[in-house]
Amino acid sequence: IALIADDSSISLMDNLFNHKEWGYRIVQIFSNSKEVTDKYRPVVEVLPERYGRVLYDYMEIEPIDEVWYVKDSISAVDVRNIVRSCEELGVTFRLSHYESNDNLTNAFTETISDRKFLTFTNVPYKPASLTIKRIMDILISSIAIILLSPLLLGIAIIIFLTSKGPVIFTQERIGLRGRPFQLYKFRTMVADAEAQLKELEARNESDGPTFKIAADPRITPVGKFLRRTGLDELPQLFNILKGEMSLIGPRPPLESETRQYKRWQLRRLSVKPGLSCFWQIKPQRNSIKFEKWMEMDLAYIDNWSLRLDFLILIKTVKTVFQRSGL
Repeated sequence: IALIADDSSISLMDNLFNHKEWGYRIVQIFSNSKEVTDKYRPVVEVLPERYGRVLYDYMEIEPIDEVWYVKDSISAVDVRNIVRSCEELGVTFRLSHYESNDNLTNAFTETISDRKFLTFTNVPYKPASLTIKRIMDILISSIAIILLSPLLLGIAIIIFLTSKGPVIFTQERIGLRGRPFQLYKFRTMVADAEAQLKELEARNESDGPTFKIAADPRITPVGKFLRRTGLDELPQLFNILKGEMSLIGPRPPLESETRQYKRWQLRRLSVKPGLSCFWQIKPQRNSIKFEKWMEMDLAYIDNWSLRLDFLILIKTVKTVFQRSGL
């Protein structure tokens, strides 16, 4: 979390530092207080409040889950600007000692460390449902890995026998709030596919930062089948088990892609990436325009529920069987 703080916030910050089990980690403090600066600078970066505008850029490039405004004196202009930026990026904003009747946005009240906060969020904030989602991720991915182990082994053997290179392709992707992780896939391309990419960039058919061409010469014959059926994604069950991904959620992008996102598109990083989502179960998924794809991901976030995840999961399984001809 990033905090905008003053002397009145010291006891709260002490509690946050002392109670790691609460799940909060302070990574940035903005304060004009000498006491705050002297006390916390040895353990976290503390910048004067005049650098608060850096916060807007900071949230775009660093994994910030929440911003807390914990000052006794509140600047309505600053608060509105921060709320707007947090809403754009899907970052939760907490405002302490809120007494105004201004209706800034949909919000709810919470108490943290005996301090009342008005919490603003436009991402799924249903703790019980999110816990169930994680439990289901663990259960379903574990069961799937066990039941599909013969299939996973068979695919691995076929890839090993039919083309040179590793069976599993790993690639750094961007996850929740911009956190990088190693994504696993069955290799569907030739071993030097990345090296050949520059030669093919001029043929890119995507209208966004992603790379797509209809007949990519780097894809192996086995890879074509795996991609058509979606079976190449099965190793991501291990990403789900590790907590880096979820069964359902926006697909994890490359860092090079996120650097080209428009600001509103960054909000798709406000939830854990998934194995499948809205656009992946569409009949002509590869022809969907980039901005439409982004809009569909945000629609998923705005309308998220366990029921929606269940429906997408069922549709995903049906789609895989249909593409496999089973």
